[in-house]
Amino acid sequence: MIRIGIIGARGYTAGEALRWLIGHPEFEITCLMARVSDPEPVADYFPSLRNLLDVPISPLDLKVASAKCDAVLLCLPHTTAQEHAAALLESGLKVIDLSADFRFDSIPTFESTYGVSHLAPELNEKFPYALPELFGDEIAGAEALACPGCYPTATLLGLAPLLGRAEDFDLDRIVVNALSGVSGAGRKVEEAYLFTKCNENVSAYKVGEHRHRPEIEEKLSRLAGRDIRLTFTPHLIPVTRGILTTATVPMRRPATSESIGALYQKFYADHPFIRVLPAGRNPAIDAVAFTNFCDIGLTADSHSEALIIGSAIDNLGKGAAGQAVQAMNILFGFPETLGLLPGSLRQSAV
Repeated sequence: MIRIGIIGARGYTAGEALRWLIGHPEFEITCLMARVSDPEPVADYFPSLRNLLDVPISPLDLKVASAKCDAVLLCLPHTTAQEHAAALLESGLKVIDLSADFRFDSIPTFESTYGVSHLAPELNEKFPYALPELFGDEIAGAEALACPGCYPTATLLGLAPLLGRAEDFDLDRIVVNALSGVSGAGRKVEEAYLFTKCNENVSAYKVGEHRHRPEIEEKLSRLAGRDIRLTFTPHLIPVTRGILTTATVPMRRPATSESIGALYQKFYADHPFIRVLPAGRNPAIDAVAFTNFCDIGLTADSHSEALIIGSAIDNLGKGAAGQAVQAMNILFGFPETLGLLPGSLRQSAV
């Protein structure tokens, strides 16, 4: 069994990781840590795990983590994971970071996006971008992994098959509208996320300045081999979990939904967590909730001469912890679906 620890074990992403890891046949949870003064029962934060896990959430101690674990998941706020990465790597642990600290190829882009100086730029190249369907070759045997954001995961998976088809699609005029459940903001108390503010309400936020847009553009540009910019507008919707993105890409040549569907089916033929829907079917977040799937629907709109791509994921699953477990499977040489396809998945960690 590979011993797994979680640092930052009180947040939603950590709880979702625990939900997957408890039943995993090759991973054993041996250490949970957070900024607490004394050990606390994990069920105090995740009641659904009562009597399923007896590892307490203990005060942060990297030496203890190094002794008890073979790998650690960093479920820490953005800009704080970099404070601990060097010590953990030096102790021989595999480090799986779910924050944005090592997602960017460009340190200046990270610094301008998050408004801080990077504390460990020399470690950045040790963290491949762990989106298995697009960068899987870089994951196996790596020292560390940088897990993608939820909006980037849905957007990149929806657009990637088109990036080699610039003659058919206008990649300079991509527009993405994205919807997120409230858990995407993490476990924090702010007015924007109060029930009275979110319930029966939909609102756009950080229009033109959301910090996931530079991450998406950097990876699209890398895949396309050229600079890609897009219009990205996120919205908060009154559901607990889920991401739905709708990307509109102008077509240079006429096409049918069926022909483009065939292109996507071929592109993702070897990737079990991508489900390309039949023509005329649109993705929905309730179909992917509590799973590691990404559902993609395609409509070639002859009226507007545009391709409309819908992508749905669970922001805590394929958008965070589920994808981290998928990448960890690849990292350690296991089938990527291991532990991620049980029959009963609807026990929420939130």
